[in-house]
Amino acid sequence: MADKPATTLRVFFALWPDRALQTALHNLGNALNPDCGGRAVRQETIHLTLAFIAALPADRIEALYAAAARVDTPAFDWQVDLLGYWRRNQLLWAGARQPPEALTTLVGRLHAVLNDAGLAFDDSKPFVPHITLLRKARCKQLVQPPVALDWQVREFVLVQSEIAAGGADYRVMRRWPLG
Repeated sequence: MADKPATTLRVFFALWPDRALQTALHNLGNALNPDCGGRAVRQETIHLTLAFIAALPADRIEALYAAAARVDTPAFDWQVDLLGYWRRNQLLWAGARQPPEALTTLVGRLHAVLNDAGLAFDDSKPFVPHITLLRKARCKQLVQPPVALDWQVREFVLVQSEIAAGGADYRVMRRWPLG
């Protein structure tokens, strides 16, 4: 009898904004949609990815939880005050003119504990903190947002992604507070 293939989970670590910030970011994307076209990211799925793990064997989830629990970084605040557009990927995104050093530290420590635990993640590109607002966008000219949006980052999360007909469905699996 053949062994059944191991079940895998499509998961990623992220910063997950509160509902008010998700609403503000979603509204920003919708306001830019007439100029850029594309498809707005669903409000409830707006996030900032820290580390993407394409296919985690389900029996490694506890190791992933344990690795994340070893991340010890302070909470921080930052301002979302920049819009960007990646023509090749057709993504309109929001970010920060000056990402906080604490964000870079968080990502570095998270990647280090994942490596130490032998947990594979996509580190093929340098980390560029961004929050996707529109997919399949075709922006000709971007106007920067008139006001910055404040984000108080107090935790990071592990999210399970399941591909569905209308796009990906996300479920927060676990949360870790930042010190």
